[in-house]
Amino acid sequence: MLTNLLRDRITAVWFVLVAATVASWILGVGHELSDRAAAISIIVIAFVKVHFVGQYFMELRAAPTALRAVFGIWNVVVGLLLIGLYLFA
Repeated sequence: MLTNLLRDRITAVWFVLVAATVASWILGVGHELSDRAAAISIIVIAFVKVHFVGQYFMELRAAPTALRAVFGIWNVVVGLLLIGLYLFA
């Protein structure tokens, strides 16, 4: 049973999400980047995680193309908007 679980794509995505969470935490706590670069990196990591959650856990991979496109465009627009707001605040 464990070998089947480890071969599953959802499990691999879950491990990627956990690794991204750890990377965000490292960038937030101890890093050699400027605060601005670290904050932008954390926002980008967050929206990559949103993409993976939408594709694999909300099952948008099997959704109609239009729905996937709307989700992808929303993800990019909101991510860029948050980065822009951070940079210009």
